[in-house]
Amino acid sequence: MSTQNATVKNALIFFLLTFAIMARTVFSQNCQTTGCPGLEECCSSWGYCGIKDDQCGFWCFSGPCNLTNKSYGFDYNLNASQRGPIEKIVTPALFKRIMSKVGSNCPAKGFYTHQAFIAAVKSFGTYKRSVAKREIAAILTHFSHGSKSFCYKEDKAKGKYCSPSKKYPCEPGKQYYGRGPLQTIRWNEYYGAAGKFLRLPLLKDPDMVARSPEVAFKFAMWFWTKNVRPALYLGFGETSKRVNGLLCDSLHPEDTMNLVKQYVDLCKILGVTPDEGLHC
Repeated sequence: MSTQNATVKNALIFFLLTFAIMARTVFSQNCQTTGCPGLEECCSSWGYCGIKDDQCGFWCFSGPCNLTNKSYGFDYNLNASQRGPIEKIVTPALFKRIMSKVGSNCPAKGFYTHQAFIAAVKSFGTYKRSVAKREIAAILTHFSHGSKSFCYKEDKAKGKYCSPSKKYPCEPGKQYYGRGPLQTIRWNEYYGAAGKFLRLPLLKDPDMVARSPEVAFKFAMWFWTKNVRPALYLGFGETSKRVNGLLCDSLHPEDTMNLVKQYVDLCKILGVTPDEGLHC
């Protein structure tokens, strides 16, 4: 009897391990939708996760892409853009104008506040004194798009998004789906790394991102400064890859066009010229 129980136990363990590997493989083959589970893994244009040049090189769509010597023949030239204090660029009136498009039936209506946005941006040293208007236009555009025009604070397609990690192990019963204004930020390792940087228990309490508007903006700003800002010199289109690779495939042309239009319109409102690299 004990031998039979041991056999059943071993079979169950084997099944669970196999299922975990299969689940990880499925996620890896659809990383443009789900993102890659590891902090060091990149998502390629073919939908696979990895750390080699095939994934992190020229055709990298998201993750810690290798941008060394990459160029499209133009330069975002961040320092040439008009600059100023964040609170003078994104005024309460401008923020109200942006939020006026949030429908009354939106779950996150009233959640995202001007005070929370300014506090979150200024908590990062890079933006404490002076910010570039063109970058702020890109940030607000992606934040709006990532939350469906600030209508949602949680991804409607919820999932556990737990990957094996010694450094950032999943907490029992917790789910690490997208929350806040950039809902493409998923997986336990991202919550763990962001929590460590922000000094917040996001791994133990990921729902904090959906409870506090300031934390929501800080979470998104952490991802922006770490994974998106290094690609600014390549233009707005490249930032779209870093935020959401699906914006750069051939299956969502209308979505991509709307994103670019929103960015151009916001640049116009801020009185700056959009960069040359608008498209992926």
